Amino acid sequence: MDGKYRIFNDLSRIRSNSNKVLYVSLILTFVSTILNIYYTYRTNESARNSFYLLDKGQKLAVVRIKDYKRAVDILCEGHIANFHELFFALEPDLRHIKRNIEGRALYMGDHSVQRLYNRLIDQSYYEDIAKSGYSIEVEKDSILVDYSRYPFPFRFVGKQRILKDGNAEYRTLITTGFIEETKSTPNNLNGLKILRFDVLNNTDL
Repeated sequence: MDGKYRIFNDLSRIRSNSNKVLYVSLILTFVSTILNIYYTYRTNESARNSFYLLDKGQKLAVVRIKDYKRAVDILCEGHIANFHELFFALEPDLRHIKRNIEGRALYMGDHSVQRLYNRLIDQSYYEDIAKSGYSIEVEKDSILVDYSRYPFPFRFVGKQRILKDGNAEYRTLITTGFIEETKSTPNNLNGLKILRFDVLNNTDL
């Protein structure tokens, strides 16, 4: 009888030890899962609060902004300003023009931007600039974005400064469109796109 009790006691101890190992394993797994979730959340929060500062479409630095609305303000206005600089600031060099527009600006907008570009090509606009030898700079006066609607309607008001033989002439530049959030890509780091772009006024001053 003592032998039988000893066997049962040994089995009970083994079962008890196995249960302890199981409980410890479950606790460690649970703690590990919680820690992974926490660190993943912190990493995602850090990524969401990190935004690129851009200059003419080129990444300069990453800044951290905790206020998402403020971040959207900076990104949208920066996207609009960069687009106008790339699309409307021109040098008498067709390769330079194509590099800025086809390589950058067209990725920042939808088919409406492509249509405008094609129309200007058909009108020999860029060839005339290349032959003329004058440069065009963009001066921004204001960018208004309505964040109460989505996609965000915007209005750009500025001027084109045309440099001819040391003299400067000006043309009004007023445009409208909408800003939509989209996926960030190497060609569009902001993850924003201009929709239904339209030039309202581009006349001599």
